[in-house]
Amino acid sequence: MKRLGPILIGAFVLLGTDASGQVPSPKPVTNPALDAYASGVDSVRLADGRTIHLTCMGTGSPTVILTAGLGDWGVSWSLIQPDIAKHTRVCAWDRAGFGLSSPSEATQTVDATAADLEAALRRGRIAGPYVLVGHSMGAYESLRFADRHRGQVAGMVLVDPSFPGQAAQFARELPAFNAAGAEYEAGGLRAMRHCADLVGGADHSSTEVGRCVKYPADFPPLLRATITQRSYDPARFRSQVSLSESFDRSSAIVVDPRRRYGAMPLRVLTASDGPDLPPDLVAARAELPRMAAIWSEEHDRLAALSTIGTNRIVEGTSHYIHRIKPERVVAEVDAVIDAARAKSPRK
Repeated sequence: MKRLGPILIGAFVLLGTDASGQVPSPKPVTNPALDAYASGVDSVRLADGRTIHLTCMGTGSPTVILTAGLGDWGVSWSLIQPDIAKHTRVCAWDRAGFGLSSPSEATQTVDATAADLEAALRRGRIAGPYVLVGHSMGAYESLRFADRHRGQVAGMVLVDPSFPGQAAQFARELPAFNAAGAEYEAGGLRAMRHCADLVGGADHSSTEVGRCVKYPADFPPLLRATITQRSYDPARFRSQVSLSESFDRSSAIVVDPRRRYGAMPLRVLTASDGPDLPPDLVAARAELPRMAAIWSEEHDRLAALSTIGTNRIVEGTSHYIHRIKPERVVAEVDAVIDAARAKSPRK
């Protein structure tokens, strides 16, 4: 639920391990619709010269802002963004060093990433009101942005979100689970640092380098070429490492006991299934029931930030609810859009 999924998957890819076992993969089928995320038409240049990439679709107000989880970028929303665009304008954005966004030398805490989002919306003249949608760690930017711009935020949907103070609480109450996550993360980060060294070298023809710039099989040629070209910049890997290493600090930064959102439309979606840990992690597996209880309790607390907030379990899903049951997330976002429009004096 924390960093385990994205970092572990990254370690499998970067180190060349076949996570699917010995079953041959079917011939990949590319998805041309993903080329929308290769377009720079909505990208904006910040005052320091960096680019923050956005992919915007649709028209109307409020504008939906999609923030991906740790290790992900705008393309992770591809199954829901086109459908939301039938209802209003919706923009997915990439953090520094992810997708088509420039890397950053700044430590990638939530304060830095939320500041990039604020600057991108301002420079891109993407005006509020906003409905913020955040997956996993993307909840941190959503909360931080809403804290700073409460008058511009008309609603929020948090998809199996990380919660404020999560790092400290997991370390305190789930020591074995936390240690397992830290071990997997360390391996993933070592692989990413190794990739930074490899792509910074002169020889880009090696198999190892190829693994470092490997992307999903459904990426169409334009998106694959666009993202691969950017992946030969070692600073991108350093930004990605910084984001992961800063998770614990970001988790503490977003703690605010005074946070209240009044009657803002707010939906929290919780996955029905937790992480599936390897059988040899006996102690960590024993802590899974307590982890699930904490996850549910903290999601209830997030929902309670609004007097009309709700936390709903989405049956048959794990952490990536928007990939497993995209129609459910679209329905929740559309409901929040409608509620925000009903409350707007401009209606």
